[in-house]
Order: sequence, then C-alpha cells, then structure tokens
Amino acid sequence: MTKIELLKGFAKGWFGNSQQHSIHAQLLKQRGFGKLADKIMAESDEEWDEAKKVNERLIQLGETPVVAIEEYPIITDIKEMLEYDCKDSAQALPEMSKCLSMFEDDYVTKKMIEQFIVDEQEHYSWVKQHLNLIKEIGYENYLIEQLG
Repeated sequence: MTKIELLKGFAKGWFGNSQQHSIHAQLLKQRGFGKLADKIMAESDEEWDEAKKVNERLIQLGETPVVAIEEYPIITDIKEMLEYDCKDSAQALPEMSKCLSMFEDDYVTKKMIEQFIVDEQEHYSWVKQHLNLIKEIGYENYLIEQLG
C-alpha cells in the first residue's frame, strides 16, 4: 500500500466512523441518553475534522482526494456500541502506529498521524473506562448515569 492509498483509506474510514457516531448520538439523544449522546457527537465531529485534515493534506501533496465512506454498523444496544468502539480502536491503534514509519520523509504528515493516534488513544481509554463502569455499577445503573 502506498502512502497516498493509506491516507485516502484514513479519510474514508473517518468519514464513515463520523457518520456512524453521528447516527448513534442521534439515537441516544432520542432515547433520553443526553450525556452519552453529547460525548458520541463530539467524537463524530472530531472524526469528521480528522478526515478533512487528511483530505487537505492530500491536496497539499498534489493528490486528489476521493469521495468515499467506509461502512460501519449502526448499533442500538449501548453496551454493544461501546464494545464495538473499543474493539475498533484497539485494532486501529497498532495499525496507525505501524504506518508512521512510512512517513519518515514527510514530517508534516507524520505529525498529523501522531496527533490522530493520541486522539484515538484518548477515545479508547474513555470507552474502556465506560465499559469498566458498566462492570462496576451494573448496566442499568450506567444507563441511569447517562440520562439527561
């Protein structure tokens, strides 16, 4: 895989994940889980911005971004939603770290990806924390905490 293909794949993935999180947030808000919905919508916005940054970088490199979106499932069960996010982040982090070596000659892109890794690590930690909360206080109590 070339660097350009990798960047286009990142954008496609983040646009898809952003839409998944946006839909999840809307579903959560509709069901009354406002606190969780706000956090998930913020994640959606961050992913959308990351995809736009990748496309901007592609243009700076003289490439043409593609209009594409990775498909992601829409999950209505909150625990399953968090588990999916946890698994997705756990898979993405080593893949993103591994690709850094491809950009040794491109400091700007490498720094951009490093920031994406930091953001993904923060999201992963947040999701793991919430899954641990479910274990500690029980699913029903967790859901009560997310109301509002």
